[in-house]
Amino acid sequence: MLRSVIAVVSIAFVAFGLALTWQDRAGWPVLGVALLFAFGCLYERRYHAGQAGLSPDDRFHRTDERFVDPETGQAMTVWANRATGERRYVVDGEPPAPGV
Repeated sequence: MLRSVIAVVSIAFVAFGLALTWQDRAGWPVLGVALLFAFGCLYERRYHAGQAGLSPDDRFHRTDERFVDPETGQAMTVWANRATGERRYVVDGEPPAPGV
Protein backbone atom coordinates (compact mmCIF):
# COMPACT_ATOMS: atom_id res chain seq x y z
CA MET A 1 0.00 0.00 0.00
CA LEU A 2 2.75 2.43 0.94
CA ARG A 3 4.65 1.69 -2.28
CA SER A 4 1.54 2.52 -4.31
CA VAL A 5 1.08 5.82 -2.48
CA ILE A 6 4.73 6.72 -3.04
CA ALA A 7 4.42 5.82 -6.74
CA VAL A 8 1.37 8.05 -7.15
CA VAL A 9 3.08 10.92 -5.33
CA SER A 10 6.20 10.55 -7.48
CA ILE A 11 4.11 10.60 -10.68
CA ALA A 12 2.30 13.73 -9.50
CA PHE A 13 5.66 15.29 -8.59
CA VAL A 14 7.00 14.57 -12.10
CA ALA A 15 3.84 16.03 -13.66
CA PHE A 16 4.23 19.15 -11.52
CA GLY A 17 7.89 19.41 -12.53
CA LEU A 18 7.00 19.08 -16.21
CA ALA A 19 4.30 21.75 -15.95
CA LEU A 20 6.62 24.09 -14.08
CA THR A 21 9.43 23.58 -16.59
CA TRP A 22 6.99 24.10 -19.47
CA GLN A 23 5.97 27.48 -18.01
CA ASP A 24 9.45 28.63 -17.03
CA ARG A 25 12.78 27.03 -17.92
CA ALA A 26 14.04 27.83 -14.42
CA GLY A 27 11.85 24.97 -13.12
CA TRP A 28 14.19 22.25 -14.41
CA PRO A 29 15.75 21.56 -10.96
CA VAL A 30 12.31 20.61 -9.65
CA LEU A 31 11.83 18.29 -12.62
CA GLY A 32 15.27 16.76 -12.03
CA VAL A 33 14.52 16.02 -8.38
CA ALA A 34 11.10 14.64 -9.32
CA LEU A 35 12.64 12.31 -11.90
CA LEU A 36 15.23 11.10 -9.38
CA PHE A 37 12.45 10.45 -6.87
CA ALA A 38 10.38 8.52 -9.45
CA PHE A 39 13.41 6.55 -10.64
CA GLY A 40 14.24 5.60 -7.05
CA CYS A 41 10.69 4.44 -6.47
CA LEU A 42 10.67 2.30 -9.62
CA TYR A 43 14.16 0.93 -8.98
CA GLU A 44 13.22 -0.07 -5.44
CA ARG A 45 10.19 -1.97 -6.72
CA ARG A 46 12.30 -3.85 -9.26
CA TYR A 47 15.12 -4.53 -6.81
CA HIS A 48 12.83 -6.16 -4.26
CA ALA A 49 10.58 -7.91 -6.80
CA GLY A 50 12.77 -11.01 -6.80
CA GLN A 51 12.18 -11.59 -3.10
CA ALA A 52 8.43 -10.87 -3.14
CA GLY A 53 7.38 -14.40 -4.08
CA LEU A 54 9.62 -16.21 -1.63
CA SER A 55 8.27 -17.52 1.61
CA PRO A 56 10.22 -16.70 4.78
CA ASP A 57 11.39 -20.31 4.94
CA ASP A 58 13.08 -19.91 1.55
CA ARG A 59 15.03 -16.82 2.58
CA PHE A 60 15.69 -17.55 6.24
CA HIS A 61 17.52 -20.55 7.59
CA ARG A 62 17.61 -21.70 11.17
CA THR A 63 20.97 -21.25 12.85
CA ASP A 64 22.39 -23.16 15.80
CA GLU A 65 22.07 -20.08 17.99
CA ARG A 66 19.57 -20.40 20.86
CA PHE A 67 19.08 -18.22 23.92
CA VAL A 68 16.54 -17.34 26.58
CA ASP A 69 14.95 -13.93 26.17
CA PRO A 70 15.57 -12.08 29.46
CA GLU A 71 12.32 -10.09 29.18
CA THR A 72 9.90 -12.94 28.44
CA GLY A 73 11.84 -15.96 29.66
CA GLN A 74 11.06 -17.79 26.38
CA ALA A 75 13.56 -19.89 24.45
CA MET A 76 14.46 -18.10 21.21
CA THR A 77 15.96 -19.33 17.95
CA VAL A 78 17.96 -17.17 15.53
CA TRP A 79 17.02 -17.34 11.84
CA ALA A 80 19.34 -15.69 9.29
CA ASN A 81 19.02 -14.58 5.68
CA ARG A 82 22.28 -15.64 4.05
CA ALA A 83 21.92 -13.21 1.16
CA THR A 84 21.45 -10.04 3.22
CA GLY A 85 22.69 -10.99 6.69
CA GLU A 86 19.33 -10.04 8.23
CA ARG A 87 18.57 -11.90 11.45
CA ARG A 88 15.25 -12.68 13.08
CA TYR A 89 14.73 -13.83 16.62
CA VAL A 90 11.68 -16.05 17.02
CA VAL A 91 10.17 -18.16 19.76
CA ASP A 92 11.69 -21.63 19.65
CA GLY A 93 9.70 -23.91 17.35
CA GLU A 94 7.99 -21.20 15.29
CA PRO A 95 8.92 -20.14 11.74
CA PRO A 96 10.14 -16.57 11.18
CA ALA A 97 7.43 -14.00 10.51
CA PRO A 98 7.28 -12.58 6.99
CA GLY A 99 8.88 -9.16 6.47
CA VAL A 100 6.79 -6.05 6.23
